Amino acid sequence: MSENKSSYGSIMKATSIFGGVQVFNILVTLIRGKAVALLIGTPGMGLNGLLLSGINLIKTVTSLGINESAVKDISKAHSSNDQVHIRTTFQVFKRLIWFTAILGIIATIIFSPLLSKFAFGDTTKTTSFIWLSVTFIFGALSGGIYTLLRGTRQLKYLAQANIFGGIVGLVVALPIFYFFGIDGVVPAIILTAFANYLVSLYFKSKIHFEPIVVSWQETFQLGKPIVQLGLSLTLINILASGVAFALNAFISKTGSLSDVGLYSAGNAIVEGYVGMVFTAMATDYFPRLAGVINDEVKWKKLVNEQAELVLIILGIVLILLLTTTPLLIRILLSKEFMASQNFIQFAVLAIPLKGLVWVVGYIILAKGNNKLFLTVEIIANLIVLGFNLLFYHLYGLTGLGISLSLSYLVSSIFMLTILKRKYDFKFTFGVFKLLFICFLSLLLCLISIHFLESPYLYLAEFMIVLGTISFFVHEFNQRIPIKSIVE
Repeated sequence: MSENKSSYGSIMKATSIFGGVQVFNILVTLIRGKAVALLIGTPGMGLNGLLLSGINLIKTVTSLGINESAVKDISKAHSSNDQVHIRTTFQVFKRLIWFTAILGIIATIIFSPLLSKFAFGDTTKTTSFIWLSVTFIFGALSGGIYTLLRGTRQLKYLAQANIFGGIVGLVVALPIFYFFGIDGVVPAIILTAFANYLVSLYFKSKIHFEPIVVSWQETFQLGKPIVQLGLSLTLINILASGVAFALNAFISKTGSLSDVGLYSAGNAIVEGYVGMVFTAMATDYFPRLAGVINDEVKWKKLVNEQAELVLIILGIVLILLLTTTPLLIRILLSKEFMASQNFIQFAVLAIPLKGLVWVVGYIILAKGNNKLFLTVEIIANLIVLGFNLLFYHLYGLTGLGISLSLSYLVSSIFMLTILKRKYDFKFTFGVFKLLFICFLSLLLCLISIHFLESPYLYLAEFMIVLGTISFFVHEFNQRIPIKSIVE
């Protein structure tokens, strides 16, 4: 029992650390956005955004997804405690990082006229894109260091690196904008990338690896699986972007541009509100899973524990989101976005199912079954797109919220069926119990919102929120005694 509590505690520790980091990064982003708006105005913000989007497009393709895929190999090497294996894996990864950095520079230089014409309508910013190609070196190297920290589960250093990187980036960029205005956009992007690299370099010095000689033949052999998995991840990212674009285009053509704005704003609130949970857990969960994936008992136990904590946290977070949606829209957006309220409230029902799909999806990644992962992700994305197109056509913006719940229900059944047949995996009764309570409380709250008037609505919401939070706090305490956290 104490071992179970220790395992839950490890998961929760990582979640709380990186949840805090996510909140901090959001605050830094808000501060930077506000300061940039004041110092260089909307034209400067537009220039900054277009340049970054062009560079990020090249980065998505040329990075080959190796930062994420290498986590699996580094985690396995770290878990084996085989120093030669760890050093060899790290040396191979370093060479891949340099390869992707050079690839990014070459691609940017070649396509800079096209990027400028596509983003600005002419080739006047070609030189700006060429200068920004330098950021691929700093970005690749700092990203590689963060991957190393993540793979070796140096959570404390990884969190500190993220926080200090955000602060240093802010400190470097603002004086440049202040003194040079819109002309400082390109230098600010370059120097921010360099400053982040220096921060990551400091934290890399906390981990010591003895040099090891690895032949180029070994590099190719050991690096091939990393690149293959990375390419699968890259294709999935491109597919997700394509699905999002197709949906927005469909809404714009069959509905209105206003609906596109309402959908985007509502989706941003839902994703932003719960995204911290997913991002924080992914930082630690995937390396831990990759480290024990060859031990069937351990990885199945870890997946179920992760699923339980995801549902416990989401159960509390989502019931609060559901009951405060009108207030959040007014605070984060404005009254004219109130039409997105129904979409947000129905979309909330999909998040617990999305949480489970997210948790089990990493099993295939950790197993290194690239073809199956790619196939499953393509089918899942097409399921979501198909439901969204159909339900928007039938029920408008509210239909998009309903379709998310139905599509993730189908996706979760599909995923669990695949995992049962392939790896003999299934969730425990405890996971399904938490899912049922989470979904029931959200459904009851949603019914109250649509069928009750005040003051009965507020009374019902209060009772449901109180009961839901009490239940999930009790479940949390069963796994990680709150008293031990407070003390």
